[in-house]
Amino acid sequence: MNATPQGTTGQQDGRTILLQLLAEVAHGNKSAFARLYGLTHAKLLGVALRILRDRALAEDVLQESYLKVWRHAASYDPAIASPMTWMATIVRHGAIDALRKRQIEAFASDDSMSALPSNDPDPVDEMHLARLRPKALAAFAALPEDKRRLIMLAYLRDRSRHDLSIRLGVPANTVKTHLRRALLELRATMFASIEAKTHSAA
Repeated sequence: MNATPQGTTGQQDGRTILLQLLAEVAHGNKSAFARLYGLTHAKLLGVALRILRDRALAEDVLQESYLKVWRHAASYDPAIASPMTWMATIVRHGAIDALRKRQIEAFASDDSMSALPSNDPDPVDEMHLARLRPKALAAFAALPEDKRRLIMLAYLRDRSRHDLSIRLGVPANTVKTHLRRALLELRATMFASIEAKTHSAA
């Protein structure tokens, strides 16, 4: 007798229900969205709270995340992630964004930027930010908003190119191209400023 463990069956049934609800939400079914919220909000609030440790802010992030779920349910691909993993990723991104917004404001006056962890090669290290911090920060601030955000997502928030591809809705190769151009512009702006200062001092 090939019996399936009760816990496994429950998990499979839960996944099936969420898959069905997301499919209905993708077609604009508000009742399905309300049920999806009821089944998942407690767990997703926990995801936000673990990152933010601020219930009011976590609840705000959660509401924004559910709006994204409503808007992008049609783009959900069950072959890439389970429904809960997909929604938890949206919440996690939102929570990290909210957390970083607080830290970004202090970049020009403290060492937050160099202290932010990343597993990817850090362009900050490549540019010797410890020595060139003021120019690097000024160049970073001068970048267009979309390029600043891409650099922050890729390096300061440790997002993989695959994650960025899903998040931005573009191919991974396009993400790499945009990121390379943004980094080149950042370096060019920074070193142009350094060169101008050198010439003026000569």
